[in-house]
Amino acid sequence: MSDAESLANDNAELPLLTRADIVDQLRACRAGTLSQAALAAWAFKQFYDEDLELLEFEEEADEEIRDILDTLMFCDDPHFALDDAALDALVKQLQA
Repeated sequence: MSDAESLANDNAELPLLTRADIVDQLRACRAGTLSQAALAAWAFKQFYDEDLELLEFEEEADEEIRDILDTLMFCDDPHFALDDAALDALVKQLQA
């Protein structure tokens, strides 16, 4: 790879995960169109894609997004499952 190609790759814009994206996933789970197992898998992928620099989190919300993804990654475990009230609370937090 040439220096120019490397520089172009370094400056390439990464996909952006926003609070609104997470709200969409939470609402899909709440509506029953997304299982908690699928929500957990989605959150896991987002969390580690950011860690691998394949994704960026919304500016000024990165810690909040990281914390919520951390919560969601384990919601497929019955001990950490999220009921409707917990899903609604996360939506409200993200929209504040």
